[in-house]
Amino acid sequence: MPQGQVPGVEPRRLLQTCASLLAISLERIHYIDVAQRSTVQIESERLRNSLLSAISHDLRTPLASLVGLAESLAMVQPPLPAHQQELTGAIQQSAQRMSALVNNLLDMARLEAGAVQLNKAWQPLEEVVGSALAASAPAIATHRVEVTLPDDLPLLQIDAVLMERVLVNLLENAAKYTPADTTIHISAQPQSDAVALTLTDEGPGLPKGREELLFEKFERGARESATPGVGLGLAICRAIVQAHGGSIRGDTILNAQGQAAGARFTLLLPRGTPPTDLGDDADA
Repeated sequence: MPQGQVPGVEPRRLLQTCASLLAISLERIHYIDVAQRSTVQIESERLRNSLLSAISHDLRTPLASLVGLAESLAMVQPPLPAHQQELTGAIQQSAQRMSALVNNLLDMARLEAGAVQLNKAWQPLEEVVGSALAASAPAIATHRVEVTLPDDLPLLQIDAVLMERVLVNLLENAAKYTPADTTIHISAQPQSDAVALTLTDEGPGLPKGREELLFEKFERGARESATPGVGLGLAICRAIVQAHGGSIRGDTILNAQGQAAGARFTLLLPRGTPPTDLGDDADA
């Protein structure tokens, strides 16, 4: 075709057809690649959860035996010498810590596999908070806890056992990462379609830019830390809250000088309409 001459109708149609076929081919290649990567990721996650579940099952029995043996040693008569009692206490604490980590692994695998069935019932939030405080009493013994719950809080349709687990994890995290003798504050506020439950502490706050990442599995505030844990507590909290149709987020509290003055975790739990008869069928 001579230079500067406009191509005719047929050549333009041919070029448009070739361009369309090329675009479709590139799009197919792209989506095939995306599908393959998604498949590999799903299978990798499934394999990891299966391994975690298998390992957890195999470790639970010997760990329970270790805890029981350590408790038995602590109660023998006549009492053990002081240094042996100290060793027995250390064994018991280490076994209990390892048992808690294994339980977290197993719970995370169950939650992601959808094997956990919610046993929802209409519950007053103050009862769940009270049971969580009692369950975490040893961990928060060196901290002050202030609870502010308004009288007009509505009943929530929740699994009380799992929601207690969420609060226990948050309380233990707050005690673990904040100095002794500081205050942990729990408050709640009803909203139009949800109840906002907030837990704040007086620690160093959350790592800047990693607030959302902390809710991923095996993510911790510091890559290398002497604080025990494997980074599953917040991931379990998010999985449980999302299973209730809610959400959870964390942020850092700043003082007047713009410095970190603590961490804040906010749970949004959906409101519903409680039945007028809260008898045996209230959880239906």
